Amino acid sequence: MKPFIKEFKMNYQPPKRRFEKSGFVNPETAYYVPLENVTNTDNEDMKTMVDHGRYFSIFAPRQSGKTTFFMTFSMELEKDSNYIFILMSFEDCSNYSSHQFYTYLQEEIYEQLLHRLENIECYQKEEVKTFLNGHTLIDSASFFSLFKGLNNIITQKKIVIFIDEFDGIPVNEIENMLTTIRKLYQKYKKHTDKALYSVGLVGIRNITQLVVGGVSPFNIADHVEIPPFTLQNIRDLYQQYTQETNQPFTEEAVQQIYEQTQGQPWLVNRLGTILTKQIKPETIDPIEIDDVNKAIQHLLQEKNAHFDNLKEKVLLYKKTFNKINAEQVKFLPYDDAQSWLYQYGLIRKQNDLAVISNTIYSKCFSDVSDQMNHMTEQKKKIFISYCHKDKGWLGIIMNYLKGLEHEDIDIWFDKKIKTGEQWNPVIADAIQTSHMTICLISQDYLNSDFIRTKEVPGILNKQKEGMIVFPVLIRNCTWKVISWLKNLQMFPGDG
Repeated sequence: MKPFIKEFKMNYQPPKRRFEKSGFVNPETAYYVPLENVTNTDNEDMKTMVDHGRYFSIFAPRQSGKTTFFMTFSMELEKDSNYIFILMSFEDCSNYSSHQFYTYLQEEIYEQLLHRLENIECYQKEEVKTFLNGHTLIDSASFFSLFKGLNNIITQKKIVIFIDEFDGIPVNEIENMLTTIRKLYQKYKKHTDKALYSVGLVGIRNITQLVVGGVSPFNIADHVEIPPFTLQNIRDLYQQYTQETNQPFTEEAVQQIYEQTQGQPWLVNRLGTILTKQIKPETIDPIEIDDVNKAIQHLLQEKNAHFDNLKEKVLLYKKTFNKINAEQVKFLPYDDAQSWLYQYGLIRKQNDLAVISNTIYSKCFSDVSDQMNHMTEQKKKIFISYCHKDKGWLGIIMNYLKGLEHEDIDIWFDKKIKTGEQWNPVIADAIQTSHMTICLISQDYLNSDFIRTKEVPGILNKQKEGMIVFPVLIRNCTWKVISWLKNLQMFPGDG
């Protein structure tokens, strides 16, 4: 007679943590895996670059886990009491005046600096506080003198500044800020003790944006990219859930998630939530490949802020996105449309080709062009391109055009940019969706770097698709020697 053996069966246990979708991932409340291979082209990790006092750019698409990475990195860095880590974001700064911008810089830098000095019980804290109380940030020169002064007080401390969403910096301050950072770098690059020890700029689409006057403190080799999850990262993430609940993911399911998401952190976490909360909740039955396919269909049909945000970005560059989605397109990092799509995490480089970042994005945004065409058929739009020094003329032109708005024609100029929106993509979208552009031509207009490098290329590209370009000469200038203008009929008459 066989002895009786009680069969042991694991029961489902409620999870103690969750799959996090955005913001800082606290390992105590959410499943977390550290990102791997965050290195530059010389295979140096970020800690090594900071230790060597490097100034570098960091590529990190939105919803890529960068917030968690930076917070984790700062905690690791500040185990050394000589480091002072300051993290700022220029995301909401694009519409700031210079005064507002430097006020924001002062608040962020001073608060984080003093808080860190308090935590490490720095004996020069009071001297630093006295210096800061007498030093107001009002322009790039005062930004330079801030660190020059700190360098005389806390030479043994190393201030590391990471600036997220650097593209959100006010347009009129880009050159000032980069020039000042370059001056600080050059002045102290041979010093082992320097206050502004290392700088990381996040949100730079390509390294040429960091070059001012032919010189840059940012080495191309030091460009760092925050990578997506690897297949092993995804295994480890889901295994944490399994250990808490006893519900496993089959290897085929994990591989399917990796293939469909290419490791995009938001997608991986969102699918984890859908699978465990809606497809197979509160059970130890394994999550299989069919469950993953159901979860993907659910994800594609749901409304969420992540997709809504990306859809807006696709609309800005729908022609380029659709071309990449439909055919083989060479990856061109300095192409404006591709570089924006790359920064938003919508495309990636595969060999020498630009490809949609993952299958889910390809499916989700494949019909955006049709939606946009329907929208633009409903209402015509006129884009007004002008220099801010000529805003008086804008008022005169608007007085003549005002009546057109009653005929369902939208008159668009930069005052319609909402607070918090980034200028570059919004203006690019306005040009892309316009049927006509009126250019208010003056010498200030021709001298504007922003108009020349940002607006005019978009206007000319849209002109090739049939948009009307109508230049209006408001003040005498050298327009006849400008290649894109000299072949256009100027109003009035021949200028």
